[in-house]
Amino acid sequence: MDGQRDVLILIDRGADADRVLESLRRVARVTQVLPPRLALVLADGPVNVPGAAAYADDVPDAVLDELSPAERAFVAAWRSRRAGKRRPGEGLPWDAPGHLPPDLPPHR
Repeated sequence: MDGQRDVLILIDRGADADRVLESLRRVARVTQVLPPRLALVLADGPVNVPGAAAYADDVPDAVLDELSPAERAFVAAWRSRRAGKRRPGEGLPWDAPGHLPPDLPPHR
């Protein structure tokens, strides 16, 4: 990603969402949109656009409490993508204790 990061954008209530998205597209790459208020952008640095708040790290609980169920699900998905994957056995040899070796290839 070359130093770019996912930034969650929350468009202010009453703001012209189309105009805010147009402004966002000038400063960052918009990757997802949940109309009328949420978007994800890839940005190299801070995203400052009138009519919207940007969250690069996390969303305060007070803000989450004001979101609709669909908007909260969108934010939860964004959070889970950022958390990384947990893979038991990652980096261990295939025959490490507590793990089974892979199946043999079928005989022809």
